[in-house]
Amino acid sequence: MTLMQLKDERAHWSYSSLNGLLGVCSLQWAFERYWQVPPSGKVPGALTFGSAYHRAQEYLATARMENRQINEKDLRELFDTVFHRQVEEDGDVDFADGDIESAASQGRDVIACALANTDPEERVLAINHAFCVPLTKADGTTLVKPLIGEADCIVEKAGKRTVVDWKTSGTRYSDQKIRTSLQASAMLLGVNRTFGAVDAFAFDVVVKLKKAPAFERYVTTRGENDFARLAALAAAADRIVAAEAFAPNDTGFACAGCRYKAACKTWHCDQARVVSVAA
Repeated sequence: MTLMQLKDERAHWSYSSLNGLLGVCSLQWAFERYWQVPPSGKVPGALTFGSAYHRAQEYLATARMENRQINEKDLRELFDTVFHRQVEEDGDVDFADGDIESAASQGRDVIACALANTDPEERVLAINHAFCVPLTKADGTTLVKPLIGEADCIVEKAGKRTVVDWKTSGTRYSDQKIRTSLQASAMLLGVNRTFGAVDAFAFDVVVKLKKAPAFERYVTTRGENDFARLAALAAAADRIVAAEAFAPNDTGFACAGCRYKAACKTWHCDQARVVSVAA
């Protein structure tokens, strides 16, 4: 079963949905997922870049799984092809830090960096592993909505299994970001319940530095207490949605590329109520 089929099955939570509501901006979440307001403006270039990078990583992981050799030149050309195709699919894309070709050039360097840092002793077990699992709180209560998701890659080395998520970033990750990541909790819960026991979660990050990209692997673990906390957060999210307690995060990092700016500007006016008092 694919992730798209899981999404169509029934009401659910996913990492991206929970993070959007609780960690990014609840009003942006509501415009997109609750009120389903059509987005306006350009597609953020980071989304287009990330989609192309993920497709290139899928190709690389598939080659590794099938024990096929892939050289840097071919991988660079592949990224260039999928990137320009993604630009065409997305339409009006905003590359705030430069033009399309400079972003493509950076992408070719980024995927080459990922290839150079591939561990030949690491075996790929699964790619895009989709899951649908129950969320259970510490008191044993199971939520009505399950958690769905898709793990980028599952690898094994020296008998230890790791769930890997492919990322690019402008900066290195902090210890706190890794330790508290909701994504790590969601992916490990889903994979442990559907694929089998895994030992850790890793962000494989290519950091887009000025001189040249650098590869970083950030590894973390989770346990049952973390999974219960995730369920409690999902229960809190359910209450927020039921109460329609959505509010803008005007100082959030997502404001710059938000495609709901126009709707956000008039949100407080739309919420107003005029009360007429008879003389």
